[in-house]
Amino acid sequence: MNRKNYPLNALRAFEAAARHLSFVAAAEELSVTPAAISHQIKKLEDFLGVPLFRRRTRGLVLVEAGQLLAKELNVVFVSLDRAMEHVMEADKGGSLALTVAPTFAAMWLIPRLQKFYAQHPAIDVRISTSLGLVDFQRDDFDAAIRLGHGQWPGVKAIKLFDESVIPMCSPSLLEGPNAIRTPSDLRKHVLLHNHSMDFDPNAPTWQTWLDASGTSDVDASHGMHFSLPDHGLQAAIDGAGVVLGWRFLSAKDVQAGRVVELFDLAIPLGSTFYLVYPEAHSRRPNIAALRDWMLRELKVPSVVPTLGPPPQSSA
Repeated sequence: MNRKNYPLNALRAFEAAARHLSFVAAAEELSVTPAAISHQIKKLEDFLGVPLFRRRTRGLVLVEAGQLLAKELNVVFVSLDRAMEHVMEADKGGSLALTVAPTFAAMWLIPRLQKFYAQHPAIDVRISTSLGLVDFQRDDFDAAIRLGHGQWPGVKAIKLFDESVIPMCSPSLLEGPNAIRTPSDLRKHVLLHNHSMDFDPNAPTWQTWLDASGTSDVDASHGMHFSLPDHGLQAAIDGAGVVLGWRFLSAKDVQAGRVVELFDLAIPLGSTFYLVYPEAHSRRPNIAALRDWMLRELKVPSVVPTLGPPPQSSA
């Protein structure tokens, strides 16, 4: 018999059915239907030319040929498990190449990267920033962090967090003759615009926020314009104006008092940050280490106080 012609799926189905003596239990283990297991067993019996099970009212019984095959397959699968564990153990070090959305890298990942290294000192992380889609078959990356809707074909997309926008400014703008008290007071200050979401026609802008707050006397067409949210946030920290800040990623700056949130009106960004990697990479130790660490970090509650009075609608 030629190895290349072995019905490997049928052998896997048989091994599970032989251990459980149940097509139903084997189907649950392999995440298929009992009918699919039965079909694979029939295929294997046809291939071998001998029956493997005797079907009885109370379940299955292995015939002599089935007992012999089950015993030999058990040795094969144990050996395979050991080989896989050996390879995976050997891959716990090495490098991990990531392509990351620039804002996520600057505002979340890089400030926390030392924590990852402390837990996984054998993994060398290589970070490249980009907003473009990645082709894992062509590009030399193990995983990506992207902003979108999670519907990318052929990859595993792990949701990290949702994002929303809200006006933010330096605490200094809450004082003095032009102190911001209501949304209409924004007309006395420079609006800081972020254009990183221009690819999404549904992403909120300053005009979106002003309309939602019922503010009609502020001109949203003027101000300073930035290609990345963290650049606009830094300008706000420096007192240059008011930014429509990304709430989750700006949490540390709000908590530290470098900026304050204005008004109690946040608008969903519409897109979500995802950790993305090929399905085939799911069991790689380096990928698992990164995924598990990020999810643990993101479970830490981030209480962001909202400062400033609520918006007053002019409608």
